[in-house]
Amino acid sequence: MSVVHKIISKQPLETSRLNDLISTIDDARYEDRGEGTFCYWIDGKSTRGLEVTLEQEFIEVRNMALSNRYDYELTNKIVAEILVLTDGTIFNEYGEPVSDFPIWNNGKIAETEVRDCEVVLALLKEHEVSIFGPMRQVHFGKRLYKKFKSLKGKQLKNKMFDLILTVNYQLPLFKPSGIMRVSRPENDDEGKIMKFLSEETDYILDKYDYILLHNPDNSEKPIMVTNDILNTILPPNWILIDEYTVVAPSINKSEWKKLLTNAKKYDLWESFNNS
Repeated sequence: MSVVHKIISKQPLETSRLNDLISTIDDARYEDRGEGTFCYWIDGKSTRGLEVTLEQEFIEVRNMALSNRYDYELTNKIVAEILVLTDGTIFNEYGEPVSDFPIWNNGKIAETEVRDCEVVLALLKEHEVSIFGPMRQVHFGKRLYKKFKSLKGKQLKNKMFDLILTVNYQLPLFKPSGIMRVSRPENDDEGKIMKFLSEETDYILDKYDYILLHNPDNSEKPIMVTNDILNTILPPNWILIDEYTVVAPSINKSEWKKLLTNAKKYDLWESFNNS
């Protein structure tokens, strides 16, 4: 559901001049993602941001599904500046030259915001959907489908966008730690992403293949569960934000022991290692 515009330029784009413009916009941020791709967003307000990619024969401007008004309005400013800097011509997703500006007007923005949310909700009947926000991934699945399914139009849009903004900008700034990829020697291209947890550390949990819980009784044999299992046995002060994102502050030994007792019923350690 991405919308891509292409700019055919007469002059090469000096990204430093474009980024100078960004620095003058309140709360605007940019990041060089490498290989000619730059991401731009409004800090604290954008749900997705936008990408500008420098290809050999054109400049691509990409808006992703579940972008919001701040993303589209920033796109208008960036496109206008690129056209001036490159003496370029912009084409829409159908390859047609664009003559009406801004490329995202108020009506088109409002329509696209609601449409994207309704499409994602329809997908959630049978699928999970994960998106990359400016700061974090956001995960939608069955639990959120039940929460959102009675909503329509602007109500649905507001709830979905509020969730994306919460996950990206309103979670505690815990330091990332404890992520590893585990693979077997005979399958170098394969691997499982695992997150190791202990009671002494604060975590923001994402979606992983497995979660390993430190076992004080046998430190060489942690208890292994999935996100879905963990989400059914969360300690009282661990908060599930979306389908998988959990704010998990450190807990005392008593609460950790309770968590391990519940997790042992579902322990996947032996089955994983014997598979």
